[in-house]
Amino acid sequence: MKIEQLGGSLDVLDNTLFFSYGRSSLQFLILLLALLILPAVLLAEDKPRSYSTVVSIEKGEIYGGELVIPVNKSQFLKIHLPYKELSIGNPDIADVVALSSRSLYILGKQIGSTNLTVRDEEGNVVTVIDIVVSYDIEALKKKLFELSPGDVIEVRPAGPSIVLGGQVSSSDRLHQIVSIAEQYAPGKVINMLSVYGSQQVLLKVRFAEVKRTVLKDIGFTNIFNLNSGSDSFTVSSGDGVNPGSFVSAVANVISGDFTLTSTVDMLESKGFIRTLAEPNIIALSGNNASFLAGGEFPIPVSQDSDAGGGSAITVEFKEFGVGLSFTPTVVGKDIINLVLEAEVSAIDPTVSVTTGSIVIPGLKVRRASTTVELIDGQSFAIAGLIEDNFADLVRAIPGLGDIPIIGALARSTDFMSNQTELVIIIQVHLVQPVTERALSLPTDHALPPSEFDLFMMGQIEEKAVISQAAGIDGPYGYILP
Repeated sequence: MKIEQLGGSLDVLDNTLFFSYGRSSLQFLILLLALLILPAVLLAEDKPRSYSTVVSIEKGEIYGGELVIPVNKSQFLKIHLPYKELSIGNPDIADVVALSSRSLYILGKQIGSTNLTVRDEEGNVVTVIDIVVSYDIEALKKKLFELSPGDVIEVRPAGPSIVLGGQVSSSDRLHQIVSIAEQYAPGKVINMLSVYGSQQVLLKVRFAEVKRTVLKDIGFTNIFNLNSGSDSFTVSSGDGVNPGSFVSAVANVISGDFTLTSTVDMLESKGFIRTLAEPNIIALSGNNASFLAGGEFPIPVSQDSDAGGGSAITVEFKEFGVGLSFTPTVVGKDIINLVLEAEVSAIDPTVSVTTGSIVIPGLKVRRASTTVELIDGQSFAIAGLIEDNFADLVRAIPGLGDIPIIGALARSTDFMSNQTELVIIIQVHLVQPVTERALSLPTDHALPPSEFDLFMMGQIEEKAVISQAAGIDGPYGYILP
């Protein structure tokens, strides 16, 4: 036996049957009024909009299947064989009215399940149909198809609840679908939806920094000394000899009681620093992941003592190096929302602090925090810095330092130029786990040398021979789809 839903009009009433269950007078009057109005409504419409459910009874079968009816809505049922008597298990859940010897009308009254027994003129059971009164599942299916046509979603009743099944494109879409279902069945939605596709995100961050420094320093120090017996007179100019100077020259001129000592120090410094860091890390969609390649340095911290009102010194550690923290969320097919915090820090002795005999170094930090949205495989420059600092300083004897050429002996000149360029680029990939043999390690390409190669040939490592099929090209540790 099977149940089929067909479109079309209803049969005209040819007889009215009686039921083996009781009902209140009010309910009976409502159903009777509906039966009187129904034929006129059907005849007034050119194309009937109602639909009926047909029960096909196979020989030897009694169970007629399951019929789902929305609460507070009706369903028309057609049976291929004629019947005489209808009885329903729980009239509080559903009500039934006979329309003809082969058709009937069922009304869902409250959430629940019962059964309908159909008997023929001889009292034999023609069929037994399970009636499930649930929320308006058909309307919910229609709404979900309109709002999310690309996802495969199943909606089924389960007792007093409804069950959502199938696969959707993202976790955000999943939450949206559940929220829509809650409008039809508040607090009665069982979520069995899953997200298809990869939900593991690989993040590649590149810190690229170039710093150029030019420093020039020329200084003169002059000391005039006049001795006359037990009396002396001394005049000095300049900053003294710079201990960091690369070249220093000293000249002494002595004439009787007059002594002139002149010192010149010169320094020209050029620096070039290139920093490139590429941290890579994988996280599941919606989860946070962090990474640090660097170290920690101790910082003494004064703490109040419990006894005696004194203080005690404790040690805290401050992280430095290449740090990364991010939270990816797959919001659609190949679309990734990314909350990112990236940092590159290094110890900078030039900004250190001295407390007693303890020197606490400072940190030079480059940090970026942002939220971006990328497609699988895309790159994005999230931060950049171009810095150009220039400074010069002239210290001279007033008046003498302004004399051209000769005045250079009475002044000191400093010149400094710093140029910094910094770019932070991120790239995201959706990845899948693979077998161990598909991955390659950096240690696969290097072997410790033999004693002969180390002591006789001076080789500190021996390169391993790796076949092309043994690993992958590029950075190690992940496989791109």
